[in-house]
Parts: sequence; structure tokens; C-alpha cells
Amino acid sequence: MMEPVKINGIRLNKNYIQVIQKDIDMLDQSSMSLYQIMESNRINMVFMTLNTMGSKSFVSGTIGLKNFGQTIHRNESWEYDRRVCTLSIFPHHHSLQLLGFLLLHLGGLRLSFRHMVSSNAMLTFVVDQENCDAFTDMFSANFDLPQSHFPFEQKENDELTQFLKKKYPETRASYVEKKIKTYGITLVPDLNLGSYRFSFDHLSLFGQKIGYMEDKKIRFYHISMHMASPEQISVYLLTQKSLSVAACNNCSADLLHFHGPHFGDRHSIVSRALSCLAKESIRVLLADCTGASISIVLPQGKGKAAKLSLIDVFDSP
Repeated sequence: MMEPVKINGIRLNKNYIQVIQKDIDMLDQSSMSLYQIMESNRINMVFMTLNTMGSKSFVSGTIGLKNFGQTIHRNESWEYDRRVCTLSIFPHHHSLQLLGFLLLHLGGLRLSFRHMVSSNAMLTFVVDQENCDAFTDMFSANFDLPQSHFPFEQKENDELTQFLKKKYPETRASYVEKKIKTYGITLVPDLNLGSYRFSFDHLSLFGQKIGYMEDKKIRFYHISMHMASPEQISVYLLTQKSLSVAACNNCSADLLHFHGPHFGDRHSIVSRALSCLAKESIRVLLADCTGASISIVLPQGKGKAAKLSLIDVFDSP
């Protein structure tokens, strides 16, 4: 039995709506994507994931209930999942042992979710609100948490938001500054992108295998997961080299990662980054945004050109 893994906390955010657009083509200039429409309507997505690797490409964004207005609701080609929440555990330290421990229990308990992605410090799930307590209980019962810990629930505070925007102009960078501030844009080339499709039972076995890997120096660089069906989980895992676990596909890929002082105010930041890549006809395999981090997975060898394409829009110290 794996020993409980230590984490510092659980972050919970309730009362969101998940919006899904399928069969997207980022390079098609004749139609607008979900993130471009969110940008034009100045609607913040607290979580976004884009995937062009499966049989059907999609982009999925999580927005506040108050932003679910007529402009968004009129688009009948999109799918909407009402009443979802986001749950995050932190920090993960890019540890395969922690990730394996999580997947072991997630599969064993057969807990359904919408999406899960990693950011610089957190592993974040989008979950139907009715399953929120089950996830919180799973984290609390199986991870080594501080004794005084209680899930921290973030709530929107319009008065605080306006204060921060006045005090810290960079929080409204997408509207004021020509260049969006970041703490640095990191390129990690020549990684292995493993694609997997698991049942809950096989997800648990996969978690056990990677959690018990003898080489403790092997770490993951990024993970993106979603429920392909009620019983099937799609997993996309970036590591330094391929793991000793059979995958549906392994390919080489580059990772572009950056985060900035935006206090969760993500207006147009994802859209502007992806638009830069589309102008250069650079294909994106995966793109994820949660917290203050954006991660973009590209075909091998495209990382340098992608990073250069961001220079005119993003400021990197």
C-alpha cells in the first residue's frame, strides 16, 4: 500500500458553468473559437483546456454564472454543463509519486470528473458540483494534510477586484498594456507525450505503476485528462522519456509554459497567445490555463518559433 502523500492544501471554487466547443480548427480564420468569443465579450475563463489530439478536437472553458448571458447562450452549437466547481490540490512538485497516488485513488473510487490539468503548482479538477464533496473527502482521507486544514473556498469579490485593478494595473493588462506582463516564458523541448485511454480500474493500476517507479528522479512536466465517456478517461502525460507503461501513442513534443501577475483575471490572455501561434500556422496539440499558468504543448521542433511569436504580445523579463 502506498504511503499517504503530503500536500499543503485544497482549493475549492463553486458555481461555474462549463462551456464546450467541439470540432475546432484553430487555423481557420473564417470562424471564431470559444476563447475568441470570450475575449470579444470580456468574459473571464477561470479554467480552459484545448485538445486537438483525440478523434474530435475540443475547447472547454469554465465561466462564472453571472457571465452566462444572452450573448453566450445564443450559440446553439456549444454544449453547456451547469453547476460545476473547480478543485485543486497543491503543491505537486511535478512528482510522479504524488500523481500516481492520486490516480490510484481516483480510479479505485470511480470518481467522475470533467477535466483535470496541471499548472505550475496545482492539479486542478473540473467536477460536477454534486460530486464536489466526494472529491473533497477523497483528498482529505487519503492525502497527508495539515491538521488545521479546511478546503479554502475562493469567492468572487467585485469590490476587491476593482481595488486590485486600480492598485495593480497589470491585472487589467489585456485592456491597458500593449504587452502582457509575465514572470518568464519557459520552453522545454524534446519531451515525450504519452497518450492513454483507461477505464477506472486501469487508471488505478496506472497510478500504482507510476507511483512505485524506482527512478524517483523521473518527473512529469504536464498532464491533461478528460472523461471521453462515462467509463473511459483520456490521459495526456508529458515526461522526459517514455514510461514503462503501454500507451496508445508516444510522440516527441515541446512544452511552452508561462505565468503572470494576473490575479486570476484571465481576460483575453489565452486567446491572444493562441492567436499569435495561429498567425504563424503553428499547430497546438494541447493548451491549458488554470490559476495563473498557461501551458501549451506543441509538435517537436515548433517550440522556438512559438516562443518567438509571443514576443510582440507578451513581456518576458
